[in-house]
Amino acid sequence: MSTIVCAISGNAAEEPVFSPKTGHVYEKRLIEKQIESSGKCPVTKEELTKDDLVDVKANKAVRPRPASATSIPGMLSLLQSEWDALMSETYELKTSLDTTRKQLSHALYQHDAACRVIARLLRERDASRGQVAQLQDQLANSTPGTGSAAGQDRETGLTPDIIKRMEELAQSLSKTRKNKNFPDLAPVADIKEFKCAGSHPIHQSTAPGILCVDVHPTDSNRIVTGGVDSQVILFDAATQKMAQKLLGHSKKVTDVLFHSGKDVVVSASADTTAKIWTCGGSDWKSAYTCAHTIRKHTAEISSLSIHPLGEYLLTASLDKSWAIHDFNTGRCVRHVKDLASGYPCMRFHPDGLILAGGTEDKTVAVWDIKEQTTVATLTGHEDAVQCLTFSGNGYYLASGSRDGTVKLWDLRKPLNIQTIKVGDGPINSVAFDTTGQYLAVGGSTLQVFNFATKSSMAETVTLGDHTAPVMGVCWSQHAKSLASVSMDRTLKIHKN
Repeated sequence: MSTIVCAISGNAAEEPVFSPKTGHVYEKRLIEKQIESSGKCPVTKEELTKDDLVDVKANKAVRPRPASATSIPGMLSLLQSEWDALMSETYELKTSLDTTRKQLSHALYQHDAACRVIARLLRERDASRGQVAQLQDQLANSTPGTGSAAGQDRETGLTPDIIKRMEELAQSLSKTRKNKNFPDLAPVADIKEFKCAGSHPIHQSTAPGILCVDVHPTDSNRIVTGGVDSQVILFDAATQKMAQKLLGHSKKVTDVLFHSGKDVVVSASADTTAKIWTCGGSDWKSAYTCAHTIRKHTAEISSLSIHPLGEYLLTASLDKSWAIHDFNTGRCVRHVKDLASGYPCMRFHPDGLILAGGTEDKTVAVWDIKEQTTVATLTGHEDAVQCLTFSGNGYYLASGSRDGTVKLWDLRKPLNIQTIKVGDGPINSVAFDTTGQYLAVGGSTLQVFNFATKSSMAETVTLGDHTAPVMGVCWSQHAKSLASVSMDRTLKIHKN
């Protein structure tokens, strides 16, 4: 008689029971426990009760050992058989494990490839959206009566009314800019304690590098940056999160600015255009749209500046020209072209009657806005002048060059009163705070200087948090904090 085997344990049943419902034999204690816990047969999953079990009458006599297990050679033969079976099973398990690992590796490779394809498609989608926006803008500008493409070709010129308003503003500003008392200005001791309070990689890693930054004149939480990835990013320093992404440029963004009196952002790009972005809601975080696209230049627009009136925008280009545009219409007011050199940088004077531009010919040209003529040429740099900034009182101009030096000019004379060597590489950005007391310089490192005397500056602090050249710097109101951007793809905010 063959041994009755339990369907649950697979061993010979000591007290077998049979279920006509399932057709299986079980060990009585095992099936009763299963019925009490689940009420189902563990093999067939059918509903089962103790009443469905029938005791099986079996011979409980102990079966004699087989002849093969009654001698040492027989026992060794049994052990050998068991060992062979174990080795065979181990081999099958290892083979199965190797196959599973290969399948998992293949699945992970497919997942990684899918992620890369998705990332590429997202980049292509963003680029296509930017091109579509640009084409839509071109189509709108080419429509008669819209007043952009055709309007920009018809210069209105700096009319006597415009000049009069600029002169009146300059007279009122000149009375206040001589103020030497700034009770809210951060003291030198606080500037010396500056450290990195936040580091934010807010632009794409596929096109690393942030080239320009601006902090809103009255709200230090508003920061705008432009990058190699052709994007303009609005950043909220209060929440430390990106507030909005402005897409439309097709090449790197070279300069960005906030309008001090309106929720307006201006951006310039190597795609030869500048864009005026306006906010569509009452909150500055609301959606921005491109109100005007400026297309007066034939090469990279390298620099922007907003006139103190708040109604006119200056663009400087490497096509050896600069132009003034009306903020409201985007129309070109005056385009000065066919100059001797391209302009990597250009800024309005705080009074608004002159402007200064750094040239590729190693000089700084000072222009009279009324006559659009050069009234002074500042020489001394040994390479192209890449950046410049006016002090708040209008007396001083700082210029940075590829030769790695910053020159401080007294505009009342005019002459170079100090030359500062900063780092080992070119100077990419210089920025006075609104009072003109502090000067931030971005090059291979970020350094801050302050006026030690009336005509000379001393180093205040060096901030070495960036791991690549610093491309842009900007002070917040009252010099409470300093924002900097770098080719390491980060926006850093420094404060004590």
